[in-house]
Amino acid sequence: MASPLELFRKNQKVLMVPLTILAMFAFIVMDQLNPNQFPPILGMLVFGGLFWYLGKDRGKGMLFAIIGGVVGLFVGYTVMPRQGAAMVVKTTAGDIEQREFQTLVKNRQIANQFVIRTYFESLPEEERERAQAPRGALFGFGRDTEDDIILEFLFRKEADKMKLVVSDDAVTQYVSRYTNNKLSRDSFKKVCQGIGVTEGQIYDILRDQLKARMAFQLLRPEVSLTPDQYWGFYKKFNVREELEVVALPVKDFKAQVAAPTEAEKKAFYEKYKGVFPNETGPGSPGLRQPQRVQVEYLMVDYEDTEKLVPPVTEAEIKAFYEENKERLYKNNPIPDSPDLPAPFAPQSPAAPKMNRPVEAEKPGSSAKKPATPDAPQPAPTKETKPKAAPEKPKETPEKKTEKKEESSALDSELTTFVSLLDEKPAETPVVAPKPGAAPATTKPENPTTAPAPLEPYRPLNDDLKSEIRDQLLRERTLALMKEKITAAVTYMNDLSYRITSPAEGVAPPTPEEVTKMLKEYAAKHQLIYNITPMMSAQEMEESEKYPLGTAKEPSLNQFAAQPRTVIEQLFETPVDLLYSAYEAEDSFSSGLISYWKVKHVDATIPKFDDPKIDEQITAQLKLEAARPIAMKRGEELKKLILDAGDKTMSEAISSQTITGKKEGTELSTTTTESFSWMRTSTAGASNPFSMPRPELSSISAIDGAGNEFMEQIFDNMNDGDVGVLMNADKSVCYVVKVMNRIPSTEGGLTAMYQEFLKTDLFFFFSPYLPLAQMEQQQTNFEWSRELEEKYQVQKFFQELAETEERVE
Repeated sequence: MASPLELFRKNQKVLMVPLTILAMFAFIVMDQLNPNQFPPILGMLVFGGLFWYLGKDRGKGMLFAIIGGVVGLFVGYTVMPRQGAAMVVKTTAGDIEQREFQTLVKNRQIANQFVIRTYFESLPEEERERAQAPRGALFGFGRDTEDDIILEFLFRKEADKMKLVVSDDAVTQYVSRYTNNKLSRDSFKKVCQGIGVTEGQIYDILRDQLKARMAFQLLRPEVSLTPDQYWGFYKKFNVREELEVVALPVKDFKAQVAAPTEAEKKAFYEKYKGVFPNETGPGSPGLRQPQRVQVEYLMVDYEDTEKLVPPVTEAEIKAFYEENKERLYKNNPIPDSPDLPAPFAPQSPAAPKMNRPVEAEKPGSSAKKPATPDAPQPAPTKETKPKAAPEKPKETPEKKTEKKEESSALDSELTTFVSLLDEKPAETPVVAPKPGAAPATTKPENPTTAPAPLEPYRPLNDDLKSEIRDQLLRERTLALMKEKITAAVTYMNDLSYRITSPAEGVAPPTPEEVTKMLKEYAAKHQLIYNITPMMSAQEMEESEKYPLGTAKEPSLNQFAAQPRTVIEQLFETPVDLLYSAYEAEDSFSSGLISYWKVKHVDATIPKFDDPKIDEQITAQLKLEAARPIAMKRGEELKKLILDAGDKTMSEAISSQTITGKKEGTELSTTTTESFSWMRTSTAGASNPFSMPRPELSSISAIDGAGNEFMEQIFDNMNDGDVGVLMNADKSVCYVVKVMNRIPSTEGGLTAMYQEFLKTDLFFFFSPYLPLAQMEQQQTNFEWSRELEEKYQVQKFFQELAETEERVE
């Protein structure tokens, strides 16, 4: 019997016909398919050809070929690698496979890219340079990417339960709203082509995003604060106290902890590999690596720019003075009032005080003595208005009023308030002259020369010249800085367009070429160029080398709320939105910055065999075991302090060490300044009309006092109490004693409550409104956690590590 190879050679020409047809079909289809789908096509070709050969002698070759193709297709799918089928999220509302999750992430990125690009396309050319992305139009719920996508999935399930429908008209209205009805049809098509989607696809993507957002807005709980909660806010800003403290660093107790075993480290890794540090609370363990970005920027420095400004001349100073003296340098800018003296005008001892009794006029005289330049008199007021002196009995020595000393507090302007209330009689009675006697003359007790009348304007002396010179120099420096950064933003925007939308047939510049061009531009225009390493949001915020952590977008609208920070701009925009230029200003260095993201890596699951992760696991395990030891030592010291009775804290723990061992570091106590639970942040003061931002007060002797620390000392401790507390990240244990609280009595607290009732809690600059907003955000966060619990969400993201690296 002939072998299959011989049969194939003998019938090669006959076999080539159906194989060629099947191959042409396969190549057309396979060109549209994923490489993972090649096995079914290959099986169809092989089995189709084999079955055709078996059926050709029976006159049924084509029928057998079709049957063979179906069998081959089935066999190919059976052996096809099942990549992407792993479940990464399981819920009672449905599971999400890895590939489906990737699609959800990609659709979110496409939706936000579409919003940003169409918004900029709707603006005139001159406005695009300074415009910022429409923050409120972007999609997301303020969580990390994975948690945010899960919430989107759950909110869509809730929307389906409520039978919410988002029509094409609703999508169109949404786009028209954030583009102010200025997006043209051609621009819409251009953006779709640039992103790589059809018009139908972008409508479907936006429809899904809007459906999830609608469900969120309809279902989220609204916070209605009670008066008692606002009273709690008020106390956080106004109750103050001082502490005496002693610090016990937890790291000093790590030597008492044994090194963890390999099994302990493996168990710790499995438990915390998908958890961020501090995710479940301040100081809580976690190994998951946060998002990181690399940023390239050009910076205009104030001091460097000031050197480029020409010196201010004497003529310019004089010209500025003459142009602005009426507005800025008038000595009495407030119009004279018949009831008030000129503000800030010094009063001579020879001139009568507002509350002093006026000497009676000479009998028979009706005309008031005119004021002379040597003794200027204030305009008569309600208190000093001359009146006819009533008849008065002869003075007796018993009723004679004692003369005041010139330094007496009663001689201050405060007595005006007293006389207005008529609580005291005038110190010196008005005495009428005897009939026929010579007119009495009033002689001041300490005669001095009356001051000359005030000049109408501040004199242009050396001090004022220096003041004007500094003002003009600062204005010109800031103007030049603005000019330079505007040009830098324009240059980077043009470069961005060449990178993201190169002309046909022109290759976009490489990252190396972009860096070279920015360096050359910086050198030519005397700017600072820099590029950061890959940094997390926390690393950027704490960095002293790079000014991005304290920078914010320029406040074009002085009445707007808090401007968006650079960190928010970098980490809340899509991962693949690179080389998009933004402008910022740093209030600490007074620098202006033009920056863009050149790399963005989303949160990742670390690998157990990574040496850096092994170090983190060991350090966190030892720190966790050292905390109870530090707290125990704190309780020992607390007992010593309480047993010492009236002794001071430093006397009670004299000669004691941190760890309690003789060779350890000796303890020392520190007294804090007076502080409140919360304060209003002064950061970003360049915008005087922005809403104040409340924050925890910083205490000089405490390394990062957290909210739990403040709650313990303000709500659970009284004057003289001693407690053992951890700071926010649980790195230091503190033994604290409350030294002085204001108010410390029920009467003082009652008086503060009366002041609270008079306070306007809801005006624009009130620090209590942001606290109410923070309550809403916290409520939203807790509600989203409850939603995940409702659907019994389970996350299995370790399979996504490689995918997230590809997203980079």
